[in-house]
Amino acid sequence: MALPVLALTFLLTLAPLLLAQGQTHHGPVTPREAETCQKPHWDSRLQLAPDQESYKKNEEVMLSCPQGFQPPFTHVKCTGKVLSVVNGKPLHREAWSGKDSRGSWINIQPNPGRVQCFDILQVVPETLEVSSTSIKLNWTCLLPNMCQHIRARCRLERRSSSNCEAEEVKGEEILQGQEGTFICSPLQPFTVYSVTISLLPSTILYTRLLRTKEIVPDKLEKLWLDPSTGSLRWTALPSCKGEIIGYQLNITTMRAADGSFLEFSQVLVNQSVSEYVPPHQTAGSKYLVTVQGLTAAGAGAAAQLEFQTYALVSGQVLDPWRSVIVVVVVVVLLIPLSAGILWFVFCR
Repeated sequence: MALPVLALTFLLTLAPLLLAQGQTHHGPVTPREAETCQKPHWDSRLQLAPDQESYKKNEEVMLSCPQGFQPPFTHVKCTGKVLSVVNGKPLHREAWSGKDSRGSWINIQPNPGRVQCFDILQVVPETLEVSSTSIKLNWTCLLPNMCQHIRARCRLERRSSSNCEAEEVKGEEILQGQEGTFICSPLQPFTVYSVTISLLPSTILYTRLLRTKEIVPDKLEKLWLDPSTGSLRWTALPSCKGEIIGYQLNITTMRAADGSFLEFSQVLVNQSVSEYVPPHQTAGSKYLVTVQGLTAAGAGAAAQLEFQTYALVSGQVLDPWRSVIVVVVVVVLLIPLSAGILWFVFCR
């Protein structure tokens, strides 16, 4: 009985000494430091509020994106450090949770690409179709709960030139559902239009300037022969339906007497040329000339002119009436001269 009492007394005496010794060598006992997470390296477009270099455990942070984009979570919070195995080695990493649109908290996987700003609406570039009279595109809403008030519209932005007419187009549509097709028509060729899809009232989700395709040009309004030079002349075409890159002349030479075919030639001149002198004009021939404007889409309707030449003197074309006048003048002059010569001879 005496031995247990002595042992208990010894332990009670030793305990304060051990406690004092522990405080001497290790210092006072302090509470465990609160866990924190450093600011995550996610999409640079993500905006965090509050924006800090570090966050306490369970501190909620609101996420937002620029106009036209949406974050995958409305809020995130640091959940402390967890042990993960990376390449077969244990590693402590900072863990985060995100609150989805339904208010549920889910763990965020350690993949930075998962937390980024997403397009609310997407237009697939491969589906964009632009013709000379319409613009067509396919759209997909990636966040259906956000796509209840989306408007698509197209507007005239720039005419092909100041000489060209183009009416304002009233292409506007409220998009319905999760995906669909938006068509803007009828449009003018070779004209710039803007296509804008926006989340009402003013958030732009997609915008682009598009030029409709070219078509062949109109027919020349005026084509004539300059009698003083023998050159063909025409009024230059405006680039309303396509950029004028030149003119094509088809020249058919025929006999004036019976219209039988003699020769055909084709000539191309650039867009700055508005006159042309057909070479090798010969007496007794007539010419059928057509002139067409050219764009990248091809040749337009042909303007046609038929004319006849008999001789070329000092750069001037003599028409049939001029030839008759010349003959008459020569005859009138020769008759008195011949009569005078004969009278002189007989008088001698």
